Amino acid sequence: MNLFEFADLPKNAQDPETKINRHIAVVTTNADNLNETGFGSNKTCRLICGYIGERFQKVTFHEVTDVSVLHLIIAESPDLVVLCSKYVFDSDQITRIWFSEFFDQHDIAYTGSDRAALEFDSNKSKAKAVLLNSDIATANFFLAHPNQFKTEEQLPLPLPLFIKPLDAANGNGIDQNSLVTDFLAYTDKIAQLFALYGATCLVEEVLPGREFTVAILEGADTQSQQIMPIEIIPPMNEKGDRVLGFAEKRSNEEEIRPVKEPLFSAVSALASTAFKALGARDFGRIDIKLDEAGKPHFLEANLVPGMTPETSYFPRTFSSTMTSNNAAHKAMTEKEIIWRVVELGLMRAKSTTPVSGVPVN
Repeated sequence: MNLFEFADLPKNAQDPETKINRHIAVVTTNADNLNETGFGSNKTCRLICGYIGERFQKVTFHEVTDVSVLHLIIAESPDLVVLCSKYVFDSDQITRIWFSEFFDQHDIAYTGSDRAALEFDSNKSKAKAVLLNSDIATANFFLAHPNQFKTEEQLPLPLPLFIKPLDAANGNGIDQNSLVTDFLAYTDKIAQLFALYGATCLVEEVLPGREFTVAILEGADTQSQQIMPIEIIPPMNEKGDRVLGFAEKRSNEEEIRPVKEPLFSAVSALASTAFKALGARDFGRIDIKLDEAGKPHFLEANLVPGMTPETSYFPRTFSSTMTSNNAAHKAMTEKEIIWRVVELGLMRAKSTTPVSGVPVN
């Protein structure tokens, strides 16, 4: 047998002798200057570190500032690295050091998806192109920069359109002006985002239907998945639109609701298919929206989703409140989610020391 069961984890967290003899390194970075924040703040990542410490004998916390810190982690030779972020900028503030790629190069197991899949998380157009090639529904789109089009007639898609940064997450760059209905509003929003992020923008056709996010957590055999969608209803803004942007997410103004059949199965199936098509593993979140006919369409993937208990969608989807209408799906606490994430990562670890009496590899 090549893995240990989730149920085999020791229950007495107060007794060091019952904890699993593994070194788990929790890795994060200061996200103040990043558009993608991963699991969350330093406080959230330390909370996660505490959860892991209840089950494992050695847990270390590392806030990475540059590649030198990563080499110190390698020197400690942890059994597993829990990646709370995707990358850090090196001391030149230009070069991205992808944590997954770095630890792959040093043969250290880590949680979550590899660099290739995480590229689809960071570049929304790449993800949409892959899914379109797999015949998975997603809104039509194009990439744009300032002064590219001189008139409305030159636009590749008709107005109204939705404009957002290509590689930002957590609602960064999205506000009530993201949904544009005239050419002046279009040019203003493109110019604003280019000034803020210095990159091309993603421009999509507007899908008018309901919006969902779907949390995916693989099972111990990695062939099964626990999939939980929730519906997200942003508040109506001054223009009469419902746009889920940075301000709404930051202030928790949006309403979340459990999803019932037949939509439960429809959005879950699309999310699972998209997750696999992107080469994702372990866990992630897939955002989905319905078109005017009620057909689910892929919006984007978040493969290092927020894990802050009170505010992040991923842990909230698995709460008892959300799973109560779907008896086949087990509610999970934040701790249980993190323990499962660690379990999945350890299944790829090189150590041959038994865990709870069962070898990991």
